Amino acid sequence: MTRTEARRFSKRRRIITIIIVLIAVIGLTATCVITRPWTLIGHMTAGSQSSSQNIDVTTLRAQPVTKGVLNAETRLGATLQYDDASDFAAATGIITQLPVAGKQINTGEQVYEMDGVPVPLFHGERPFWRTIEVGIADGPDVTQLEQNLKELGFYTGEVGPHANWLTREAIKQWQRSLGLTGDAVNGVFNPGSVALSASAPIRIKTVNAKLGDTNVSPASYTGVTLHAQSTITATQAATFKAGDKAQVILPDNTTVDTTLATVDQGGQSTGKDGQVTSPSVRIDFPDQTQVAQFGPAAIQVIVPNAAAANTETLIVPVTALIAGAGNSYAVEVIRGNEIKRITVGIGLVAGAQAQITKANGLKEGDKVVVS
Repeated sequence: MTRTEARRFSKRRRIITIIIVLIAVIGLTATCVITRPWTLIGHMTAGSQSSSQNIDVTTLRAQPVTKGVLNAETRLGATLQYDDASDFAAATGIITQLPVAGKQINTGEQVYEMDGVPVPLFHGERPFWRTIEVGIADGPDVTQLEQNLKELGFYTGEVGPHANWLTREAIKQWQRSLGLTGDAVNGVFNPGSVALSASAPIRIKTVNAKLGDTNVSPASYTGVTLHAQSTITATQAATFKAGDKAQVILPDNTTVDTTLATVDQGGQSTGKDGQVTSPSVRIDFPDQTQVAQFGPAAIQVIVPNAAAANTETLIVPVTALIAGAGNSYAVEVIRGNEIKRITVGIGLVAGAQAQITKANGLKEGDKVVVS
């Protein structure tokens, strides 16, 4: 190829390349005009800076944000109940008589019968773990035994950890009171000869065994003191505190002025399939004559909101609140075809409503999503 022909070929190649580039630019320009990518970028940027999301809002349950003075009291459904039940230790012999559910039993009274001999109630924080007789090493179990025998009028000495002849004589007197005779009245205490509870008196809750059983617990029991218990919401648990004033409405519509004894935030494992306890409040009754006649029963509890003010605030349904880390909360607001999550501060919680103390853009008339 001559030099002239080479120049002509190079010139044609440049012209072809220019034409190809022009075609590509024209195509890209047309695509941009049609798709308008800058609007897509703008939407992406806006989306990254907002908590809004598009959703079919017609499928959501919503209630309006109102403005007013929140009710100054919270009414709770509650129950009068005994503490959780415990089981007696398993019988070491054959059960020949069983207790009756609901019966109250005091120290020294029969709980059940084993091998034809009454098994009475003793009380103490520690289980009896050894045979007690004169000559054994001193220990707190001796003190516990002597205390029970003293309450029953059998032990006349000074209660303490040392077993002496007075301890032996007290055991013998107690054994005779059970109907034992002969060699069975030996002044030696067998741990299996009593049914032990942490305190006395007790109330039989359920019978766990049947006649003829052995090595099983004869029954479960509770204390005889009633208290009021109510399950509450997480927001109420964050608002209430021990010592808050409360009023109990009893089954006969009489009222008792009292205070909240404890506020349990819940969340403890129940040991069943990952379940946890619910928040709750408890009310104790030092004067049991106020409630003893009712036994376990449904009642109402009224908790006044001492911090209630007469100023108007925004109010939302409790079911609209979304709990966050710590004591933070948020609500989801419907704005057009979007849902926007707004963090809020809450004040009083009464009934099914919550007072909003920090709105962060939430306003009266907004519709909030409720569960």
